Amino acid sequence: MSLSRRGFIKTLSSGAVATTLIGCGSDDTPDGRTASIAFNHGVASGDPTAEAVILWTRLTTDARQLTVQWEVATDRGFSQIIRAGETLTDMSRDFTVKIDADQLAPATHYFYRFRSQDTVSPVGETKTLATGHLEQAALAVVSCANYPAGYFHAYREILNQHQQAPLDAVLHLGDYIYEYGTGGYATEDAEALGRLPSGGTECLTMNDYRARYAQYRSDPDLQAMHAALPMIAVWDDHEIANDTWRDGAENHQLDEGVFAERRAAAAAAWLEWMPVRENPASSVIIYRDFRFGDLLDLYMLDTRVVARDQPLDYFALESFTPDAITGLLMQARAADRQLLGTDQKQWLLNQMASHSGKWSLLGQQILMAKMELPSTVMTALLAMYQAPADSKPAAMQALNQAIQAYLTDPASDPLLLPYNLDAWDGFYMEREWLYSVAQQLGKQLVCLAGDTHNAWCSELKNHSGDTVGVEFATHSVSSPGMETYLGLDDAVINQMELMLPNLVTALQWTNLKQRGFMRLDIRHDAINTTWHFLSDIKAKTYSVTTHHATTKNALTIS
Repeated sequence: MSLSRRGFIKTLSSGAVATTLIGCGSDDTPDGRTASIAFNHGVASGDPTAEAVILWTRLTTDARQLTVQWEVATDRGFSQIIRAGETLTDMSRDFTVKIDADQLAPATHYFYRFRSQDTVSPVGETKTLATGHLEQAALAVVSCANYPAGYFHAYREILNQHQQAPLDAVLHLGDYIYEYGTGGYATEDAEALGRLPSGGTECLTMNDYRARYAQYRSDPDLQAMHAALPMIAVWDDHEIANDTWRDGAENHQLDEGVFAERRAAAAAAWLEWMPVRENPASSVIIYRDFRFGDLLDLYMLDTRVVARDQPLDYFALESFTPDAITGLLMQARAADRQLLGTDQKQWLLNQMASHSGKWSLLGQQILMAKMELPSTVMTALLAMYQAPADSKPAAMQALNQAIQAYLTDPASDPLLLPYNLDAWDGFYMEREWLYSVAQQLGKQLVCLAGDTHNAWCSELKNHSGDTVGVEFATHSVSSPGMETYLGLDDAVINQMELMLPNLVTALQWTNLKQRGFMRLDIRHDAINTTWHFLSDIKAKTYSVTTHHATTKNALTIS
């Protein structure tokens, strides 16, 4: 993105500048009628600190611009209002409103609302972060919410959990929306579910992305969760286009315009619609950190947009020969290959060195653990991916034979190949750098990841084989997982879940077939992680099952 374009988008998405642009016009419609006003997309809060929190809403109106009042109180009845103000909004920011409410008290529960003319928004609840000693905290972790793919039961279940055992915040690790149009990825049941993508076409322009956020934020379960809890969010790729990297994306074609302009439009819409604190330097810098007293330091990273080099892909090879695969892996291990980039790495080093929370959590998009398979198993798996439907059974049999041969005699295949080069396995040296920083600073490192649509629990091991941290990866809210990618039934998937930890050294456990969310209950002596699995996302009713894991030292998992 050029500096001039970046500056324009930053200006466009700045509430302060929007107020200046609006001037002192009336709240009426262009023909002089009194404007209609509704808060159809609810309210939200996010990016809490010990003294401030972002408050968000959006007005549906036919006005040219609107004056909006906001209030923060310590009680639901708003008899004790402690902060209030007024702002203006108009179509230049899609009638969204975002307030950085400051001068708040640490570790305090607040209520907030908005008003325009005689119309009052729903009441939202939020909470600031603690300072000093903090005994415990609880976080819900979500990723990959695809509106056409199924209902957002995971968001509803987070609210149910919060009502039973309070949460402090929701971490969204990206893919809050999906850019595809009707007939695109995971839309095969969208019409039957009444969840066809907005506009029917792929998101390319700012108005496309705005309409998509408006559609997602019309979902009652998502609205209710936002109204109840602050969110700390980063984007992944689908907020722009599938497999986004610094200068392009797999799902951006030459006839779809200039990628930098699409990225700028998508970033501006994300900033408008998400309750995130904007970086004054650039609209595409989203990495930031949060301190939960002396209990944990949370570092939210960008592993997708700001610095990522183009992803490597086995399927881009002409053939899966040893030489071709070796060449690809040499690229993945190149010293100059970027994922975080120089600026983000320096920021992360500085912040980790200056913070002293008991736990260091990384909230980011992609799997960090080494997902390395024996070469014979990996090549058989690649062949199964590429096999046509009528050849899938034979390919599956060949894969099973490769697995059984390895399990019978692991020494028969000492060569390990990374499974997913779109993850940290494709950016080897930056991962080693991060591990080295964590070790040198004595951090108890816990990585949180999304992106894959499946649940994973792994140890983080460096090049020498030393364990330097653990990883808890959440499954998707609704996007299909490996059971769909591979076209396998539950029995085979269950078998794969049992086999994979025996094939992948770092992997302790996985679930490859269910949707839901992850909960972290954090104390000084342990982090307890619970994956919540939904029985069905395409029916109105569902049941929930769980799986638990605990770490007491960020080195071992039980």
